Amino acid sequence: MLLNCLTYRKLPFIALTLSASLTLFAQPRDLAPASGRPADARISLKLDAALTGHTPLKVGGFSVAQTSANLSLALPPISAGTYLSVGLNYQHHALTLDSSTPLPAQLQSLKASLTLVRVIDPAWTFIGNVSPGLHNAGPRFTSRGFGVGTLAIANRKFSNDFSAGFGAVYNSLSRDHGRVLPVASFEWQASPEWKIFLGFPRTGASWQMTDNLTVEFIAEADFGTYYVTIDPQPSLANKPALNRTRLDYQALRLGAAVAWRFSPHTSLRATLGAVPLLKADYHQRNYELKSERASPFFSLALEQKF
Repeated sequence: MLLNCLTYRKLPFIALTLSASLTLFAQPRDLAPASGRPADARISLKLDAALTGHTPLKVGGFSVAQTSANLSLALPPISAGTYLSVGLNYQHHALTLDSSTPLPAQLQSLKASLTLVRVIDPAWTFIGNVSPGLHNAGPRFTSRGFGVGTLAIANRKFSNDFSAGFGAVYNSLSRDHGRVLPVASFEWQASPEWKIFLGFPRTGASWQMTDNLTVEFIAEADFGTYYVTIDPQPSLANKPALNRTRLDYQALRLGAAVAWRFSPHTSLRATLGAVPLLKADYHQRNYELKSERASPFFSLALEQKF
């Protein structure tokens, strides 16, 4: 939740995919007041699956089935108020393409992350992250898809109900409007049951129905930058060569989610909604594909802490 969704066109710069390590600070209500870290910090495994319905483009169309696995581990404290976590994340997008659609059939990434959380005082917390990894289109990883994302953000707790974070991100793989962007996030606990959050990759509101059941109304992003080695449609007319370049994949989702914590360390989250905007941009070749209408989507996520 690091950037207002209104700046969605700039998503490629923020393709850090910071994975589960960001959960150390993204949800202040989960932090122990004295330490600034999760009260039950331990190994966390998160499995995700999502389906996006057929999306027509000006040239062809496609649907998407995606999966991801994310493992994170909170390390022993370095000192009082200084914490490290490490993470490993794999993501895979399988595209079912209409004929002559100039997109790869697969997008995948494998990355590691290291996050530092420094609690300066009860009001201020500093968060730093570095996330090196491989991001490739096609069935194999290559060194051309190597990229490093970094983040630095200062979080300020203004009151028990309101907090905000400000900082910057850097993504070495991006080639769009620039590699560095300022970012900001805001969170307001409007009441014991309602929370409003504004940022990236998720903006919206949540309602705590019971101790174990939460309903969310959200706008969220699915995005990434991938290196394309082979042109997926070399014989297609009226397009530039699409080999040896980068592809920015961006999807904006609107919907409702239900999260159920059915044990202290196990939770399940289901989301249903629509994708009003989906883009595939070969920015270096000045060639962009954009959805012609909204498509339905569904996702399911299981998180287990050990």
